[in-house]
Amino acid sequence: MKVDNLSISQSLLKALTKYAEKKECGLKVEALYIKGAKGFTTDAQALGNWFEYKCTGALPAYHPEVPEPKVLKSGKLSVAYERMLNQVENYKEAIKHYNVTDIQSGVSMNWGNITGTADIIAKVNGKKSIIDLKTTALFDDKWNDFGWNTEHLAGEFRPKLTLLIQALHYKWLYKELHGEDLDFYFWVFSTTNQHDFKIIKVHIEEELYEEHANDIRVGLNFLMHNFKTGFKAIPNISRCAKCFLNENCKEKVKVPEVSEVWFSTTIKHITKNIGD
Repeated sequence: MKVDNLSISQSLLKALTKYAEKKECGLKVEALYIKGAKGFTTDAQALGNWFEYKCTGALPAYHPEVPEPKVLKSGKLSVAYERMLNQVENYKEAIKHYNVTDIQSGVSMNWGNITGTADIIAKVNGKKSIIDLKTTALFDDKWNDFGWNTEHLAGEFRPKLTLLIQALHYKWLYKELHGEDLDFYFWVFSTTNQHDFKIIKVHIEEELYEEHANDIRVGLNFLMHNFKTGFKAIPNISRCAKCFLNENCKEKVKVPEVSEVWFSTTIKHITKNIGD
């Protein structure tokens, strides 16, 4: 791949941020986003891919194959897939209730080096909108970065950027392409309770669009720099154990590095004073 062909998606932008913070290995980022490796599909991802396919008919972007459900020896769907089959019916009911029409599934959006794929672009009660389908076991989790508790999703002091950046990226990208600021919805379906389903409309402040454009420019420069100089391994015992590159990676670690902490008399005295 040439430098000119490098592109930025919202998932790559998140991966580059984690790499810059040394929370992700550069070799994995390179394999997935530069070399086009598929990586592992977790059980949760497989379940989500199957659910989205049943709802929209669109194939997974990074694994363009028809997802197959997990079945029991009897031939029946496993409990998890049976539960999500009920969620498919919830999806269909919501489509009717909110008068979702003119549905386009798996819509690719490409503007220069910037890319994105919307699960659905459709009219919701007559207003053109982007809908992103999510399946989660963290349906009402407050504290996990991937938890979908609505009150904590965009909290003033700790907004869940890992989730919200997708809404910002897709709205910004569509606006740059077509000059329209579409509504954006997350349709969130629980994988642990067939009745838990919520719809979240995300509002974006205007100034965030320019911030996002700048973040993309920084991300693209960072990507090109690492493409030229080489992505660096950042081994970690937990990440290495779960990485799809593990078998042949020369940089993997099997034992943890030694961490050091300093417990000084000053700290001891401060702690004592606080207790007093």
